[in-house]
Amino acid sequence: MKIKYKNLEAEIKAEDIAEKIIDNNELDWKEKFESKSKAKKELLELKHKNKMEKNIIKRMNNEDLKQYYKEKNKSHNIENKKIDLDKSKKIFKILSIIMFFIYGLFCILCFQNNHIISTIISFIQILLIIITFLISMDFFSFFKNDYKLFFIISIFLIIPWLAFAV
Repeated sequence: MKIKYKNLEAEIKAEDIAEKIIDNNELDWKEKFESKSKAKKELLELKHKNKMEKNIIKRMNNEDLKQYYKEKNKSHNIENKKIDLDKSKKIFKILSIIMFFIYGLFCILCFQNNHIISTIISFIQILLIIITFLISMDFFSFFKNDYKLFFIISIFLIIPWLAFAV
């Protein structure tokens, strides 16, 4: 494309620039359409689910409605408990990693200062923290909330550790 303006001439490859702009717009259009169609599909599924639920509720009498809502609330509570449990386990994973390094430092310092009993207590604390980490990662489980128990025992072992370390 040649442009003439007064005494100046310029040559521009506008076709290439236009093709790039068109290609970008086409890609953007496809992505927008796909995202809109996915959202629309999810919205239609939710509407259908709600419509089916309303139809079921219309057919129920009062006793069945009470039972239905109780079960719905129970399932909602179970989901909330699972989310809380996952958050709790995540916190204990982080704490167990931090405590592992602290207890490791305790173990090394006591061993260097010839405090054998404190070294053994620190080693036990390290083992308890490793068990806490593995249980919070769901490798195995002894009983409900056992990862909390092992963590608390390792914390309480600081008292005898201090008695023999000093």
